[in-house]
Amino acid sequence: MAREILPNRRMSVTHTAEHEGMQYSVTVGYNDNAKPREVFIRSVKPGSQIDEILDDASVVVSLAIQNGVTIPELRRSIGTGVVCKVLDLMEAQIG
Repeated sequence: MAREILPNRRMSVTHTAEHEGMQYSVTVGYNDNAKPREVFIRSVKPGSQIDEILDDASVVVSLAIQNGVTIPELRRSIGTGVVCKVLDLMEAQIG
């Protein structure tokens, strides 16, 4: 399956998530069919090491989804950290 290229302008929704007492900003971008296709995760400490790690994790999750990996497949493959909480949030939006 080829990677799904997203339009330049697309719907997105920003949420606040919490994990182990730390808050995160999570923005989920959608394709034209209103399916989550990208995610941006930011910590409350811009420029910190965790913020850089979350940037990289966001790219990996987004590319996986755009290449046909389902959110439940990703969820089963990742531990219990903040990225799991983000995937749970995305999966709940799919309904």
